[in-house]
Amino acid sequence: MIDPMERLKDIVDAGRAGIGRAREVEIALTGEDGGGVAMDAESFDAVAAHLLNNALEASPPDATVRVEVRLEALSMVVDIVDMGEGMSPEFVRDELFRPFASTKGGHGIGVYQARELVREAGGDLLVLSRPGSGTTMRLLLPMVRAAAMDTLREAA
Repeated sequence: MIDPMERLKDIVDAGRAGIGRAREVEIALTGEDGGGVAMDAESFDAVAAHLLNNALEASPPDATVRVEVRLEALSMVVDIVDMGEGMSPEFVRDELFRPFASTKGGHGIGVYQARELVREAGGDLLVLSRPGSGTTMRLLLPMVRAAAMDTLREAA
């Protein structure tokens, strides 16, 4: 169980210092700090860093990648929004989540693995994209109730 806002602050800072600086892309982090989610820190960090790096790489210079966190019902929603070229519905449906498929010349297992890690935690990874309109990678993460978090903190 982790606090996504705290972890995202570190991931965003690393992105600003690395790929963001090299590509001259800004990162804006906004949202609510509403408690913990049921995902281990290592998996969350890997997923968030991978999706943020993809967004930074997809965005043109002088663009802003937005990382937005909000609470919806029993989930925490993390949107990573880029201003890149976007993807066709057919590519998202047929290619994006296939292991070993890539548009970047790599192994292409990153987005597939990211979705699998999120699903193992009881959440999901959604893609909202259109050619010419950028992409939103939406993490839906199950919340841990405040009472459960207090109990776990006391036990630690």
